[in-house]
Formats: sequence, structure tokens, C-alpha cells
Amino acid sequence: MKRLLPTLFLLGLPVAANAQTPPTDTVDLVSKANGGRIISTTSTLDNDPAYSADNLIDGQVFSTGNTKSRGWASNKFDPITRDSVTLGFADNRQYTIGRLVLNPATDLPPERWAKDVEVQVSTASADGPYDTVAQLTLKQSATPQEFSILATPARFVRLVFRSNYGSDRAVALGEVEIYEAIDTSDPMGGLISRLEGAINDLKRYRDVQTQGGNGGGQKADVSLEGGLAPATLQMVQLLGTGDAQVPIGNSNLVATKNGGKVMAYSSIFDKDAQFGPDKLIDGSNFSLADNKGSFGWASQGFAPGREYVTLGFAQDRTRLIGKIVLNPTSNQSDLRWARRVQIQATTGSFKDGPWKEVAVVNLKGQNPVERGINQEFLVRPVEAKYLRFIFLANGPGIILPDADPNVNSDRAVSLGEIEVYEAATSNDQLGALISKFTSVLTDLRTLRRRALDAPADTN
Repeated sequence: MKRLLPTLFLLGLPVAANAQTPPTDTVDLVSKANGGRIISTTSTLDNDPAYSADNLIDGQVFSTGNTKSRGWASNKFDPITRDSVTLGFADNRQYTIGRLVLNPATDLPPERWAKDVEVQVSTASADGPYDTVAQLTLKQSATPQEFSILATPARFVRLVFRSNYGSDRAVALGEVEIYEAIDTSDPMGGLISRLEGAINDLKRYRDVQTQGGNGGGQKADVSLEGGLAPATLQMVQLLGTGDAQVPIGNSNLVATKNGGKVMAYSSIFDKDAQFGPDKLIDGSNFSLADNKGSFGWASQGFAPGREYVTLGFAQDRTRLIGKIVLNPTSNQSDLRWARRVQIQATTGSFKDGPWKEVAVVNLKGQNPVERGINQEFLVRPVEAKYLRFIFLANGPGIILPDADPNVNSDRAVSLGEIEVYEAATSNDQLGALISKFTSVLTDLRTLRRRALDAPADTN
């Protein structure tokens, strides 16, 4: 740890005022993978193991693309007696916690999703006594929702469910994450706290500017619901003026040679590595003329909306995306070539998102020769750590009686190559600065965690 500090202090970061809530570590303390466990729960829906509280800490959240984990649900909902779930950490250790992340998504009706949740902690035993440390209100949204709390010692954490969104049948929750507060009294923790405070100050300033608070600016007429973070609003305004365009970088961010990587995928045709999703970012296209080259990716079967590929960038960095290039050419029949693709972005988890739609693009052309070219799509700049490509239609669009017009072949959907390019403009210097600082903050947290986990030096 001490070896890192001289280099880190060269950053010369300004001292920010002490925040009420501390910065937090990167390790989810209650994840089953990290030794977290469910101590007890008051009930389970119909005593069905599919709704076991263990689902809360399995690292998976129910979605249309992931039905393996249904989340937890109580057997009924009673606002008087109130159901609860008690969680513990590895080896019954005590931690000082500072942040919780809850995701209400389950496969049950949203009326049953948890709304108001009371957080209680005990440092004595799983039986208590318990002290209430926070009252949280969840949105009725299938997204991870973060809550920072005052640094609190805890050996056991109990979630008490005070309300849901209108059902007396059950109260349900999808996933729980709990993170340790970083001790800001040590040099590394203090540096992380100062940087986080500086980033938050920059974000507040940026938001004021974006909302027209700069005295002479004009608020961009766009909605954040479209998947655009405030840092991109000025760029969107430029795009909306007609001739003005956002400059695009010339480096393909998802190319394997540039550190791009496949994070997840739905399936591979015949489980044959020649059709693996890595072929989408290998920089090689299949040649129709000589029947040679990279085969591209193909799925095992096709139903609209079920087949997908998720890509990430080097070092899992967040980027500002401005252009996406798709080439449908593969060695599969053109009946299987991708025709319509939904592109989603997240700055969160590549597994659970939350995901926001960037665009739905149609690959043009009614014959293989016309479609067998790179097709560029300029998108409104959007911040993304991961991009997910969901396939909605294949083939040239042949319409057959009593057949799904989006499915010209149910055997597979295929795609040849994906390229992704970053938006770059001097008009978003503040947003770029925030992104860089955020990346540094992530690196600092990672370095701190590695230093803590490293074996002690006995020399």
C-alpha cells in the first residue's frame, strides 16, 4: 500500500469538504461468491425454492434475457407483521458498511415489488438486538438502485419490508448488494474521498450548466429517458441543429486488438467455435467472392429478442459512443443474416444493466451483395461501459403466409462484424474530464482492494 502513495499524491487533487456519506469499496460483501449468506427469512412464496432468498445474493437478476434467478418473494404481504430477510457476511465478520444496492426485479407482477425497505443492523448476533439505520424507497423499476448511508458497523443486516406497490399477495425483491465504507483516515481512503467529492462537485456544476444555469446557454430539448446522461446533452443539441455533427474518433473501441472483448452472449451455432462471438470483433469479414475469411457469429436458433451479444471496452472503461458500424456478412445463408438490431447501453453491470436503448437499426438491402458491406449508424452520443446487441429480425424480409415476418429462418441469426467509435468534441470537455476522473477513481478503488488482499510481506 505504502509504495502506491507517492505516485497517487502526484495527482494534486483539491481537498473537498467531508461528505456525510463515505466512499465505498468495490467488493459486494453479501454476494454468495464472496461468502455472504442468507441467515433467515420470515417466509417464501408457496415454500417454492424457485423464490428462495438465496436468489438475492446469487449475482443474477431476472430479466427477459436471464430467467435463471427469479428473486425472492414472501408468502404474503402484511404491513403489520412485515416480512424480513437477514443477511450475514463471510465468517460472521463485522464490517463498517456505507452503501446498499437493491434491485426489485422479479418475474412476479410489479405490484408485488418492494417499495419501502427498512435497513436494520446488529453487531451482536443474528437474533439482535437490531438498530434501524436507514429507510429506503425503491422505484418501481427493474434497475439496480443505489443508496449511500452513514458509515455503520454491522455483523448482520436485516431488510424489513414496509410496503410494496399495491399487492397483498407477496412482497418481492430481486437482488441485494452491500459495500464496505472506506476508512478516510488512512492516506489512500482520504485520497479516494477527496477525488469522489471533486467529481460530485463537477457533476453538480455540469448539471447546472446543462439545465440552462450558465446565464447564456440553452437547454437541450431532449429527454433523459432516451438513455442519455446529462454530459451528452450538449452534443445532442448539436446533432439536432441539422448540419452540425459531432466529431467521431477513428479507433474501433471493440476491436480485439484495441482491448475490446465479448462479455456475454446467448448461444453459438452448433457450439462451433468458428461461429463464436469473438468473430464479431476480430477485424475480419467473410468474403462472398472467394468464400473465405472470418465466419462471423451465428446463434443456435432464432426467436426475435432472445439472441444477443454484449461487448465491452478495454479496462472496462466508460466511453461516449457516437458511431456504430455493423456488417451482416457471414458464411451463413442470407436468410439468417441480421436485419434489425436493437442496441442498448449501460454504465453499470454487463449482466444486470440497467440497460437503456440507444437505437434500433435496420440493415438495409434486399440481397446479399447489397447488404454485404459495412453499414454506419451515427447515434446520439451516449455514455456506455458495455453495449448489448439484441437481434429482432433476420433475412431479407420475405413475407410468407402465417409466418412471423421478422423470422426468415428459425435456425440461426448471424452477423459478420461490429465496430464502435467514440464521439469527441471540445464542447464536452467537462463531461470528458468527469469521465477521466471517474476512471481514475475506479482505478484507485481497485488498487486499494488489491493492496488489502495482497499477502503480507514477511521480509
